[in-house]
Amino acid sequence: MNLPKADHFIPALARTSLDMPPLWGRLVSISPDRAEFLSHFELPAGRMLALSFEAGRGNFEDVRARIKTALRDADGYYNYELVFVDRAQRDLLKAALIEAFPPIKL
Repeated sequence: MNLPKADHFIPALARTSLDMPPLWGRLVSISPDRAEFLSHFELPAGRMLALSFEAGRGNFEDVRARIKTALRDADGYYNYELVFVDRAQRDLLKAALIEAFPPIKL
């Protein structure tokens, strides 16, 4: 993955189903269509998640994402490449990211 890295991790909760408690983790990079999620919990590639997190002034709840890849590191954490699947949610996220991190004009 070659996504821009945040200066700080973004705390996030991930739901895998309505009847299970949310899993915790951190977004270590994010763009309007994908993110990198770090967690101690093991989930398979292809699984759908509903993420909740804050980005800029936006509070995002139940952002739907599919796990594209899942890799375990030497410390036992899982690094997930996520793809956001809902176009309307991607558009809202894009607006929040542009507001929080305006493009640099050269």
